[in-house]
Amino acid sequence: MPRKVTHALANYQYGGKNRGAAGVMQLIKEAGSPAGWFPQQASIAERSTGRTMGYHADLMAELNSVPRQDQDAFAAASHNKAAAAAKAGRLREEIVPVTTPSGKTVTEDNLIRGSQDTAKMARLKPVFRPTGTVTAASSSPLTDGASAVIIMSERKARELGYPVDIVMRSYVTTAIDPFPQLLLAPAMAIPRALDMAGLKLQDIDLIEMHEAFAAQVLATTKCLASKSFAHSFLHREEPVGTIDPSRINPNGSSIAIGHPFAATGGRLTIAAANELRRSGKKYALLSICAAGGMGGVAILERRDESNANAF
Repeated sequence: MPRKVTHALANYQYGGKNRGAAGVMQLIKEAGSPAGWFPQQASIAERSTGRTMGYHADLMAELNSVPRQDQDAFAAASHNKAAAAAKAGRLREEIVPVTTPSGKTVTEDNLIRGSQDTAKMARLKPVFRPTGTVTAASSSPLTDGASAVIIMSERKARELGYPVDIVMRSYVTTAIDPFPQLLLAPAMAIPRALDMAGLKLQDIDLIEMHEAFAAQVLATTKCLASKSFAHSFLHREEPVGTIDPSRINPNGSSIAIGHPFAATGGRLTIAAANELRRSGKKYALLSICAAGGMGGVAILERRDESNANAF
């Protein structure tokens, strides 16, 4: 029962003054329309602005001059990389088979497209603003999913027999004004996480960046490379740096794999740890945008287990 109805009912039963017919009328008045008594479908709109995340991503594309063709190319690359990773068996390390009530066992992501026709993508209509550039193809699909990550001290991990080669070097959460660039907070968090870890952007070997929208990823990387952004928003004389596209999401990400709300952060962490182990590289940066103008960034380090000493 909604809180408003519960309060009115309690007032009727125990308040003394509202007993009887007057109390019933007061209950009806406070409860409002019966339509409001039933559960409402969840909205993906940003509560503080009333606009969808896609609408804000579209604004970000416009404000940061991210063209439609770049978004389509990025989305196609995400699918191609994810398809190659699935074919090579790399994604199997991150998937727990799930058996449905009907008896079907799901063992792989079913959204990944092996080849994207960018010509067809170019013909899609924008979905959030009539004059926008963000389409269904360049947006992450909402999917079902779950993820879990165990974080503990090195001592406890060794005691329980868990690997101790992946260490969280730093983590930062930032927030910005949700309007207009709702999903840009990671651009503020990335330099702080690098500073805390004592690293530069060029020290990072791979980046797992949540692909809420291609426009959001491209706007973030463009701001990191911008001297004016660094001066105006980070109070720095020089930009954070330019990211080699080959270092971003080497096995695809949310546009191809999907975005189960609240599970994507765990998936990024697992993907980065596995890729560090496979490649033998040292540093991975995790980046995720979120509702409320929030951004979360963490840096993982792979170290020789025999010499690992957690911070």
